[in-house]
Amino acid sequence: MMDIIKYDQVMVIDDLFTPEEVEMMDTYFTYFDGWQLIFDDSPDDNLSTFSLGRAIDYPNYGEFDYFCKNHAFQRAGIPIPAFHRVVYNAFRFGDSPAIHCDGEELDAISFLVYCNKEWKPEWGGETVFMNGDRITDTVIPKPGRIVVFPGLVPHGGKAPTKHCPVAARYSAVFQYCPGQEDVVEAHAKVQEKNRRPFPYEPK
Repeated sequence: MMDIIKYDQVMVIDDLFTPEEVEMMDTYFTYFDGWQLIFDDSPDDNLSTFSLGRAIDYPNYGEFDYFCKNHAFQRAGIPIPAFHRVVYNAFRFGDSPAIHCDGEELDAISFLVYCNKEWKPEWGGETVFMNGDRITDTVIPKPGRIVVFPGLVPHGGKAPTKHCPVAARYSAVFQYCPGQEDVVEAHAKVQEKNRRPFPYEPK
């Protein structure tokens, strides 16, 4: 049964995905071969704040992206915005992603999905949410968990600890970013469409 938990600045939705769907997500990201370096700052400013990721701007979504947007999220019974992009992340031990915001307008909103089939608290990888210099919320990456939060809220994912036995902490962030439509459209024109099938069957 789906469970909704309200934190200070975020809303957490558990058990929206079935165990079979979480397994499919884990396989999808474990074998994903389209990773790129994503910098939280300009690479010229800070070479240390990067991680493996992939930004996919509408209308270049693939089967996984549409599955979440058009099917899984609908089960939550909450308004689903017309997302402008989805960002895949693969945080590994030693990564140092920075605190950042996803949007610039008051009505910007993000849906963060944790995509590993197994995760233990001692493996780290939590996401922290800030208000000024204070951490208001800390969310553990439970498999299939969704975190809904305003895009203006500063936040950041933590890298897994050295005790984590899996390759990376996988997540997908669906972002509604009003005011950035021109940027999204320009990026989409030079991107390749996400043609990765979902479910993905390893060869």
